[in-house]
Order: sequence, then structure tokens, then C-alpha cells
Amino acid sequence: METLRLEQVAELCEARLIRGDPERIVERISIDSRMLGQGDCFVALRGPHFDGHEFISDVARLGASAAVVSNPTRAMNSPSALSLLQVQDTLTALHKLATNYRRLMPPTTRLVAVTGSSGKTTTKELIASVLGERFNVVESSGNNNNHIGVPLNLLRLDPAHDFGVFELGTNHPGEIAVLTGMVRPDIGVITNIGLGHVEFFGDESGVAKEKGSLLEVLPRNGDGLAVLNADDKWCAELRARTNATLVTVGIENFADIRASDIKINGDIKFRLNIAKKREDIIVRLKTLGRHQIYNALQAAAVGYFAGMDLDEICLGLESAQFPRMRMEPVTIHGVRFVNDCYNANVVSMRAALQMMRETPCAGRKVAVLGDMLELGEWTERAHRDVGALAADCGLAFLVTVGESARLIAQGAVGAGMESHRVLSLATAEEAGATLRELAREGDFVLIKGSRRLQLERMLEEFKSDIAALP
Repeated sequence: METLRLEQVAELCEARLIRGDPERIVERISIDSRMLGQGDCFVALRGPHFDGHEFISDVARLGASAAVVSNPTRAMNSPSALSLLQVQDTLTALHKLATNYRRLMPPTTRLVAVTGSSGKTTTKELIASVLGERFNVVESSGNNNNHIGVPLNLLRLDPAHDFGVFELGTNHPGEIAVLTGMVRPDIGVITNIGLGHVEFFGDESGVAKEKGSLLEVLPRNGDGLAVLNADDKWCAELRARTNATLVTVGIENFADIRASDIKINGDIKFRLNIAKKREDIIVRLKTLGRHQIYNALQAAAVGYFAGMDLDEICLGLESAQFPRMRMEPVTIHGVRFVNDCYNANVVSMRAALQMMRETPCAGRKVAVLGDMLELGEWTERAHRDVGALAADCGLAFLVTVGESARLIAQGAVGAGMESHRVLSLATAEEAGATLRELAREGDFVLIKGSRRLQLERMLEEFKSDIAALP
């Protein structure tokens, strides 16, 4: 973040300075009272189960410069060294601060926004890695992609950055429009459209409508870029919603940037082709899953639009660090796990099961699949469909975790998987104990489910009680 004077912060978030020196310097904005230091400004957010105003005195003791508050009576009891900015609502103030701060950035600082039903975080990381080969880049931390994470990430920008790469998430209609209003992206990337958070969007059409609102705010023609997946069935509808320059990527269908000569053998090797220029290069990704190729192609599209050559793009893709709990390989005493526990929806489940089908394995293949949440009326059909896919993956065993995931088990048996190879369990602890009985050296085990299940705990249990492996 560019350093600001306190009076500038007040102006940007439309606050009233009720205590403190207007010339005082603010170096960072934070909402976490535990992570503050000299020069920081604390925004006292309030929610159903927390109130940041309760920690104002702690913030002062840690040496913060200022706090943005909506309850000045409580805040005035804090040490007088803490400057105070009063607003009506602190979340609204944070949004205003980020929106107006974004406008301070020079035209040379271009922003990339990434959304979609799955693959957002990985694609964001790949884009940042590619652009980082030539440019000064800041990216959103982790998957902080909501109405709080996005403004905080925007405030990490400074005028020296050539690019900012930000992930935008949504689980209710209208949220992407709010986030793009803050980010004002120059480049928009939509990874794919599927049954993610569909409980709140009605169906895939509702998901596409929400995600596609990103495209409508992009600058026209050569000033803006929209990157779409040509193999996604919603591509044609999405492309009609933007006046920006359009670049498509794909494997199956014609696209501006394509992958061919795909080889999957532990990692992924493919030929990246630029159609108009008849240029290509061999890329090797240190990750699992054919679906990762689409993420890499979209990162390549952004880099190519930015004027990078294929050698730079290739280096950025091959040196990228993939995020934890997304196709994360973990080997414990000879058992190869894929920790894909961060979250799950139909699109990412399908991709994970395709990875299982295509990845070579010396031993047996086992999938541990948990509930998919926020599917509403699609819950039964979606889980049964995933089960049918699992039955066609050459699994020795399928273990399901959670009440809805029982439908995955039923779908697998209904599709022809032998019932004695399908186990339905209630908790991650039960699944961990069962896996310790099942797993053998050389086996290949996928663990995937929605975040609430925290299925990654199985790995910790497996590490701590491995001596009895058969």
C-alpha cells in the first residue's frame, strides 16, 4: 500500500476525523486486531458474532496509528495516542476506501479479475506467476475473494505495480457487480461455469449470469481483455456480454490458444499453441489433473496479451507454486494422496475424478468423497451424478463422508460399482480410521469434499497412526 496521511484516509472512506493529527502517516489497513503494528489503521468491522470495537484498546497498545469506528463512545475510551475516524458503517467505509484508493493508481497499473465455478485460486496463482516473469505484480492473498477480502487486497496495491491479480468469489446474486465496482478490472478471466453455490442462483444459467457480470465492466476493445474457456458450454453466451478484446482457450474446441499433444504421467505435459501466430511451445506442469491445463492456458492468454513471449510464459507456468489443498500431492509411507479438500462442487468433483481415471498408479485407486454444499434442489441429482462418474474411474474402493455424500455411494452402486467396494461414513474421523485399514503402499488416494467437512484431518490421523499398514 502507498503510504497515506490520515486526512487522506478520512477523505477516501468519507470519515470524520474525531481525534488525532491529520498529517499522521498510515502504512497499512487491517481488520485483524492481532496482526497490527506501527503505522497500521484498524477497521473495526461488526458482524453477527463479533464486534471489532471490543478490541480498540488492544489495537492502541499494539501501536496502531488509527482506527475506523462506527461507535465513537466506546472507541474514545481507548488510549489517546490512537487516532479515530468516525463513519456510519465500517464495512461500507472499507469498500469506499478500497474503491477510491483504486482510482489513485496510474493507468499503467492494470488489474486482472478471475472468477468462475472452480479453479479460481489456481488460475490466479498461475497468472501472477506468468506476469511475474516480466512485471511487478501483486496478487490477492490465498482465496480472500469476498466483500471483505477483495477490498483488503486492493489496498495492497501501490503505483509501482504493473499488474494486480485478484480473485472474485460469489455465492449470492449481485456480489460480482459489487466487487467489480471496487476492482474496475482491465482484464477479466472466467474459468468455467457449473453447479457451484447453485442453491442461491437457481440453476447453471443463474451462475452464468452472475459470473458473466464481470465481462460487462471491462474496457472496450484493445483496452480490455476477456479470457473465456471455449470448451465450456456457456462460452457463446458469455462472449456476447463484453465489448473487450476476446481470447478463448481450449483443448477440444477451436480456440485462440489451445493445448495439444497432452501427456499425463504423474505431471502434465502439453504443447501450447497460439493459433493466429502459429507459435507453440512445450509446457510441463508440476501438478495433477487435465483440468489444470485450462488454468494454464488462461494464464498464458493474459501473459500473451501483456506482450510476453512464449519462453517467458512457459517459465512462469512451470515455476508456479500451486495452492495447498488443491490437487496437492502428499506421500505418507508409500501411499500417494491427493489432498483436494479445500472445497467441492460438481465441476471440481468431475475434474478430480477425471484426474483419478487418467493418472497412472502402481497400486489401487481409492476415492474419499464428501458432501457438496449449497446445491439446494440440485443436491440429490448432483451427488448421484458424481457417484456415477466415480463408478467409471477404476476405483478399488469409494468412501463417502457425510449425509449428502451417501447419495454419491448410491449413485456409484446404481452405475454398476460393486456394493462391497463402496463405504458410506458420517465423519472424517471414521473415514480416517477406515482408510488406515484399507490403504497399502503404492495406493493412490483422492480426498475431496466441501470445506466444512475438513477432510484434510484424515491425513494428520494417517500420519500419526501408520504403523499398522498392511
